[in-house]
Amino acid sequence: MSSRFIALPLLAIPFSPTLVLADITTLSPLVVTSSRLEGINSLAANITVLNSADIAKSPARTLPELLAQQVGITTTSFYGDGSNASVGIRTFGATATQNTLILLDGRRLNDIDLSSVNFSAIPFENIERIEIVRGSGSVLYGDGATSGIINIVTKDPRNSQSHSKLSVTTGSFAHRDINAFSTYSSDRFGVTANINKTQNNGYREHNRFEQENGQIDIRIPSDSNEVYIKLGGYSQDLDLPGERQVDPLNNINQLQSDRKGSSTLNDWSKEDAVFATLGYSHKINETDSFVIDSSIRQKKQRSQFDYGGGYGDFTESHLDTWSLTPRINFERHIVNLPVSWTLGADLYVYDYQSDRANFEINKNQPIHKIDVDQKSIGIYGQGVVDIDEITSMTLGWRTQRVTQNANDTFDATAPGGSYGSEATSFKAEDQENSYEIGIKRLLAENWQVFGKIGRSIRFGNVDELFETNNAYQQVFSALTPQTSRDIELGLNFQNHWLYSSMTYFHQDIKNEIGFNPVTFQNVNLDDTQHKGLELSLETQAIPRIDLSAHYTYLNAKFVDGENAGKTLPLIPKHSYTVIAQTVLPAKIQAAISWNYVGDSFFSNDASNNFGQTIPSYQTVDLKLTKKIEQLELAIMVNNLFSENYYNYGINSTSAAGKYNAYPLAELNAYIMLSYEFD
Repeated sequence: MSSRFIALPLLAIPFSPTLVLADITTLSPLVVTSSRLEGINSLAANITVLNSADIAKSPARTLPELLAQQVGITTTSFYGDGSNASVGIRTFGATATQNTLILLDGRRLNDIDLSSVNFSAIPFENIERIEIVRGSGSVLYGDGATSGIINIVTKDPRNSQSHSKLSVTTGSFAHRDINAFSTYSSDRFGVTANINKTQNNGYREHNRFEQENGQIDIRIPSDSNEVYIKLGGYSQDLDLPGERQVDPLNNINQLQSDRKGSSTLNDWSKEDAVFATLGYSHKINETDSFVIDSSIRQKKQRSQFDYGGGYGDFTESHLDTWSLTPRINFERHIVNLPVSWTLGADLYVYDYQSDRANFEINKNQPIHKIDVDQKSIGIYGQGVVDIDEITSMTLGWRTQRVTQNANDTFDATAPGGSYGSEATSFKAEDQENSYEIGIKRLLAENWQVFGKIGRSIRFGNVDELFETNNAYQQVFSALTPQTSRDIELGLNFQNHWLYSSMTYFHQDIKNEIGFNPVTFQNVNLDDTQHKGLELSLETQAIPRIDLSAHYTYLNAKFVDGENAGKTLPLIPKHSYTVIAQTVLPAKIQAAISWNYVGDSFFSNDASNNFGQTIPSYQTVDLKLTKKIEQLELAIMVNNLFSENYYNYGINSTSAAGKYNAYPLAELNAYIMLSYEFD
């Protein structure tokens, strides 16, 4: 394929006054062992690749904050530390995590329960790049990629000179962070290691956060082969400050009277996880390669929620995940047209056990002992056809089967067991297919257009299947798999000083999985429709200043049923980010971002009748960086103008004007000092 066809994803390389189209061909190829997105520039999708330099320059302090600055991505957060944030592409509100697939080096971080991805366990220093593919990624990665994928790729020791780096950070809320990173590479092997420890008292009362994590990556190459081993884990303790309540009928407004307070001083959660990946890649010839890797991840979660008056819940859950993911990449000609193929299979096996008691003191005598075995196997193929020098077509298909066997052993004699339930079991087997057809074409030297149609899928997870029924008993209930038919159109323009893109998307979704606040059940919703527009621009029209702007319009509605025409909750229609970067005197690098998120309906307000919305908000973040030889100093200020805001709230379905919200931090600042050793 002609090099003219390659379109630069936004922020993929820094801007320069001398940038010309030919420079784009120097982009490094993606590493096959950590991504299936080979030939990423040929895919018919709105794609962003953030490299390590982009990440280092950003004024964002956490990964969710960084991702929220990208077009089409929104986040909701309970506490602002990055550990419990929900990140969604073309957001699905409360189920954003279940519809956007988050990957670490190509491995799923989304679990089969409703827990959030722990972004805080991935230090910035260890990230080589982030690949963001908007639109369905179900063909390559399977269920849960309804609205897109975010693949976080850690640093490869072969791609940098041997060095070590030590960083310390301190700041608001007694924040303390220390991070040690080291990489070594030779002809025989390469190794990268990272350890991190973070402590933070949190913005609110009873909001302490502590975490330790580490990872090691070993690469052993030979003439045409490579063996790679990745080991890591983290341990996290988090105090849960709970919600702030607003109840006009009882003259309560804790958002104003005690914004930083907590009424849940006995609530907490702990999470420990370890993982190991073993992989082998083989270069068969100049065009063909084979990759196989296997992985195991073990996660243990414990949590306590004290409702007062002697009532509360204690949960201890264990989740083991095994995976085997072979694939082959090869190039062939079909009817004299060159085709790059990827064929592969994904096998995931989950073992989930959860003991749930009414009181912590009785954690050894749970009311419910839940045991779930889940297996998922997917077979897929995707080809990129070079129709001519300026046109490529993507064709992909996947079939995926999920089987679930679950048992709930109920103990009516346990404390609290007299409130009633029943032992129950559950078996299900579902199979669904995904497909993708896309085309991308260079219209002129500076213009490019793409279009795509496809089908994506999502299966219900454990916490969605195990729920409260109409008799207020905890039982398993079947859910129909969610399916989506997708259309996407995009137009890109670039010259030596401007890059811009516009993408329109439309999804018709059947059996969208969501929560019914009236029946307290997870259900298949009436048919919904998600559509929107994504606009991006990057320019150096002002000398010495790099400007980028991203705007997202989202319109998600019910299209039938009693709420037909109503907007889905927790989905802001409008959001935008403007970022400016420059070099000040004394070679001080400066970056400032202005972030706006529009209002949205509360979590339980599917009928849009509550009468209030989660207010819109805007924040400004600033970062100043100065490097003196091997020493680097950075000052970060987030929410510079102390905006009082929250982005997650739950309204009452029975009391007028009553709701709970989770306020986020006002102005907060941090100083980071790092030193790089040769």
